[in-house]
Amino acid sequence: MKKPIVLLATAASAVALAAAAGVGIASADPSPTPTPSASATPQAGPSTPAKAKPSQDPAKKKHRDLAGRALHGEVTLGGKKHRVVDVQRGTVSAVSAGSVSVRSADGFDGTYVVGPKTKVRVAKKEAAIGDVAVGDHVRVVATRDGQTLTATRVVDRKG
Repeated sequence: MKKPIVLLATAASAVALAAAAGVGIASADPSPTPTPSASATPQAGPSTPAKAKPSQDPAKKKHRDLAGRALHGEVTLGGKKHRVVDVQRGTVSAVSAGSVSVRSADGFDGTYVVGPKTKVRVAKKEAAIGDVAVGDHVRVVATRDGQTLTATRVVDRKG
């Protein structure tokens, strides 16, 4: 008798958590919501079974759209020890064994220290910083310590 109540409570909690996450993601995007046109295709609602794949969840799509449009920025992450994380997407303007410089489409230049803990991926495979070339399109995630930006990830979209 108690097992169905626990399952129901767990399901209700999961739905509430998903709704809260969707609201948080939606409120993070400052762009206006487009008005539906008369030729818009009908959306799946509660009474219509959803035919979309799980990866096509509207909340996740909106999150991907925001991340896909971001050129560069800085975020402070909470926790026991706060961390400042910088992100940048752009074209490699210089690369060496110890650093990578990136220029975003808006002209912003960033230079990042590359160390032994930096994870580099080229064409979705593990790689070394030597596999990244000037002119490649990359995404960099870095931690800030004072004025020093140390790359934690460099992702090259080759291929």
